[in-house]
Amino acid sequence: MNFLYIVLGLAMMSGISAMMKIGNNVNNLMLLSTFKENDYFKSSLPSYDRRIMAILDKYSGPANNVCSHIKGELANDLYEDGEIYFATGTQTPSLHSLFMGSCVLVNKDLNHRVIVNKNSLGTFNLFSCFLKDETFCPYEENK
Repeated sequence: MNFLYIVLGLAMMSGISAMMKIGNNVNNLMLLSTFKENDYFKSSLPSYDRRIMAILDKYSGPANNVCSHIKGELANDLYEDGEIYFATGTQTPSLHSLFMGSCVLVNKDLNHRVIVNKNSLGTFNLFSCFLKDETFCPYEENK
């Protein structure tokens, strides 16, 4: 009888250690995939986003003039207003309330799209993406 308990104990311990190894391997794979480089980080777009955030931190005017203010501050860079999406009549195809009333700036040379809107705290949210062959950021599309 003791032999049966020893064998069951060893089987249980080896099963637990196997599950722990599998769990660690899965966590390691997921950790690596979160740091996978994409086109956004390979380009200079993060520095442009930081410049725009610095402009937004100093801006105290009305929300409907924020994009024209940013374009004025970034005079050397070719940012222009985003295209109007005909289905919604706004500059974004998103129907999400997070993007309602936002303004959009696009730099076609850098393939950079920036969405700016005022939040309930009175500060501004900035959403940005690298455009490969798309017109809109992937998170703007209604799926």
